[in-house]
Amino acid sequence: MSEPSRLVLMDMDGGIDDFMALALLMTLPRIEVVGVLVTPADCYLEPALSAARKLLALLNRSEIPLARSRARGQNPFPAFFRKDAFIVDLLPVLNEEEREGPALAPEEGPAFLIRRVREAPRPVTLLVTGPLTNLAQALDQDPGIEGCIEEVLWMGGALDVPGNVDPSIEPGHDGTAEWNAYWDPPAVQRVLASTIPLRLFPLDVTEKVPVTADFLRRLARQRRYPLSDLAAQSYATVAWSRYCMWDVLTTAALARPELFTFEEAEIAVHTEGRSQGRLVRQPGGRRVRVAVDVEVEAFYRFVLEAWAR
Repeated sequence: MSEPSRLVLMDMDGGIDDFMALALLMTLPRIEVVGVLVTPADCYLEPALSAARKLLALLNRSEIPLARSRARGQNPFPAFFRKDAFIVDLLPVLNEEEREGPALAPEEGPAFLIRRVREAPRPVTLLVTGPLTNLAQALDQDPGIEGCIEEVLWMGGALDVPGNVDPSIEPGHDGTAEWNAYWDPPAVQRVLASTIPLRLFPLDVTEKVPVTADFLRRLARQRRYPLSDLAAQSYATVAWSRYCMWDVLTTAALARPELFTFEEAEIAVHTEGRSQGRLVRQPGGRRVRVAVDVEVEAFYRFVLEAWAR
């Protein structure tokens, strides 16, 4: 008797790599996606929702529930980060045909998350490629959902490497935090206070897989496949900035955990001051599994093969 498929709810925040993570998630075997939630952190909400709907329609997955969040972080992303959702929404591969995508769910944000995990026949894995705000608010509203969540895979934080919050853009910050954590540090603290198992994919590992010119050339050679075409068009707009596959890497762990080296760590988060959003190792802190290394070439091959189906 085969094992049941793994139930996954994705909470993404509409950056280019979030969409590519969604595209990868749709290809993974033995995964049943029970919902996609779009948070207006690294995006403007309406173009991100539109692009997500078009992507699900392209893949004939309009049955997947799609919902919006109206969450607001205490440290908003800069406007020039958030514009990328407009680019994805207008890409040719998503617009060459009129396709009817999923209708928006009536619930939003935490209410959607609570309903989807409560109604699921078994515990749900949360794939969070943006801030943890929706989960934190859901835990405040319904603490009992902890028992409905198998684990959380979160792309966030920076432990033993510098953060990516640039003090020249965010005056008063010391540059030690990663943006998904910095957007809403109290949400990180709330999730760390829960008992939900957490696998962390910080900058320490995600920045080992940049979008290189070689990777883009390999994608270009398989443009006849719609997802490869989408990824090549999307990543070409940002590769000049040493863009990394932060969210795609995190998603890949659902199918290929053997590509990663994990270690146990006890961590805490700074919620205020010049280092707010910084994750630190702290004896007696919350115990999590941290991805510290990845087989880089095997990861690239896996992604290329997935997007050539």
